[in-house]
Amino acid sequence: MLSRFMSGSIRNLEREYSCTVRLLDDTEYTCTIQRDAKGQYLFDLICHHLNLLEKDYFGIRYVDPDKQRHWLEFTKSIAKQMKSQPPFTMCLRVKFYPPEPAALKEEITRSTAQVIQSPWAQTDPCIHTHTHTHTH
Repeated sequence: MLSRFMSGSIRNLEREYSCTVRLLDDTEYTCTIQRDAKGQYLFDLICHHLNLLEKDYFGIRYVDPDKQRHWLEFTKSIAKQMKSQPPFTMCLRVKFYPPEPAALKEEITRSTAQVIQSPWAQTDPCIHTHTHTHTH
């Protein structure tokens, strides 16, 4: 009976993995996701956590083992896109800069935009280490 329980636990671990997303304010959002979860699911979790409604300007980036940056594709499985093993670490980033930031409808989007580094910044904060954690 014990071996049956343990093998079930191992099977569950194989179907789920930990994912940490560094947010724009340098805090982290950590969650457990099913192995077949698509990028859209993770993005929606993050947007819900931040109460972010104007999602079109944002995306999730990750750095592969060769230090190449990629945008997470929302229609594809997260696990299939990552070239590393779990746990996965990614970053919420601005994908499109609005021509008129003051015209954004939601206050949360405007205030989030104030945290954003310039698109011409020399470094990508996605590569740096993290300190604060929010767990889901």
